[in-house]
Amino acid sequence: MGKPKRHLQLRPAAREQPTFVLSRKIMILANLLKRAAGIRYRRLLGLPQGEWGVIAQLGERAPRTLGDLAAGMGLDITQISRSVSNLVERGLVTRSPNPFNNREVLIALTRRGEAANATIVAAGSQVNEVLLEAMPASERAELAELLLRFTERAERLLASDQAMDASDTGD
Repeated sequence: MGKPKRHLQLRPAAREQPTFVLSRKIMILANLLKRAAGIRYRRLLGLPQGEWGVIAQLGERAPRTLGDLAAGMGLDITQISRSVSNLVERGLVTRSPNPFNNREVLIALTRRGEAANATIVAAGSQVNEVLLEAMPASERAELAELLLRFTERAERLLASDQAMDASDTGD
């Protein structure tokens, strides 16, 4: 005799979702941009995903503490600590004691790190032009303002979720 026939099991119908969920759309956009940037900066600088972001943050403002750097990237300290260590080994970043607080370490770019940041800025500017082409200046300004407001609100949501999580676990 032959094998028994398999019956196709139908999944229950998916619940109807709202057609527009802002956070999901932003996460998809962010993931696409992050993947493209990862490819770009690996090709241009030989840097893996997290490391070029550290350089870009330090290029905006340095020196910075690890905590300040993590907050600027929207990540946990543990997520970027290894990247910083790798960048120190590559000679792109330095660590030095904070002269005002001996418990803190300040992180800054070396000359090689500054050159890498210049490459990141130039490539990022090209990406911006592609993303914003044919968008009038007024819409660009409005978009920048909206992104700032969404980021501030997302930070408040994160803090709220962290507080609830801490109270649930008894921390």
